[in-house]
Amino acid sequence: MTDTTALPHDPYITAVVDALTAAGLKPADIWTSDAETAGSHRYLSATITLTPDESGIDPDRFPHGLLLRWEWQTGIEAADGEPERGPSWAWQKGRHDGSYTEPQTLTADGYASPTVVAAAARALAAGSETPWPDRWQHAHTLDTACQAWAATEAGR
Repeated sequence: MTDTTALPHDPYITAVVDALTAAGLKPADIWTSDAETAGSHRYLSATITLTPDESGIDPDRFPHGLLLRWEWQTGIEAADGEPERGPSWAWQKGRHDGSYTEPQTLTADGYASPTVVAAAARALAAGSETPWPDRWQHAHTLDTACQAWAATEAGR
């Protein structure tokens, strides 16, 4: 953690970092904050950076790194399309220009145990679609089917 002010999620993120390290994915950088959205409300966040050289992730799959992101939103602006209240895990792939792709959901619940987060990150880094205890084994197939249905309905 880069700030000396203790935040509510620091112990959780520390435990996740320890689990990642134990799983052979030593983070290159860790950052926690109480960020702000467009000046309207604050939220808790953490970013864990994994790189091929420091973390041992596949340089062919993630040559410019991988971010794991945790956020806890207040839900204040949920009616305006912002996230609902509570935690979530996401990931982003690094690009050659130093930017990152749009966040995608990590297969770990917002309050998943640190070992489940580490297992989900390891599977992602390896290109696996392995299901985790807090996720239905056919969730990816169901999500794909629902997305296809929504696209069909939107075209009517």
